Amino acid sequence: MTSKSARQVVDEAYTALFGRGDLEGFLADFDENSEMIEAASLPYGGAYRGKNAIGAAIQRVISEYWNDFAYDIESIVYGDEYVMAYGRFSATGKKSGKKVSFPLTEVWRIRDGRVTLVHPVYGDTKQAAEALA
Repeated sequence: MTSKSARQVVDEAYTALFGRGDLEGFLADFDENSEMIEAASLPYGGAYRGKNAIGAAIQRVISEYWNDFAYDIESIVYGDEYVMAYGRFSATGKKSGKKVSFPLTEVWRIRDGRVTLVHPVYGDTKQAAEALA
């Protein structure tokens, strides 16, 4: 049996989270060796390891920090192991009510059909941090 391609894994994850609001579907190809790295300048910044920790971090980001959370993907480039999605992050800070919209690239590493890394690279963490203040 062949595993899914890196592009298929990422497409399915984004469809689950942003198309259906399905966090479990988003995490379907993550495991205990998966890692997500958020910008250290954000209140939820840091490295999260394992499917459960990553899921909890995403749930926390959505429930505690942002309203109207969206990632509109403009382009995806991919190879055998890496996928990069480029688009626009937009949301409203829950505490401040400030709306933000800026470029965001997410770098994914996929091995044997499993997510090993998701690393969001923000276009403007200062803008995001100010909206979360």
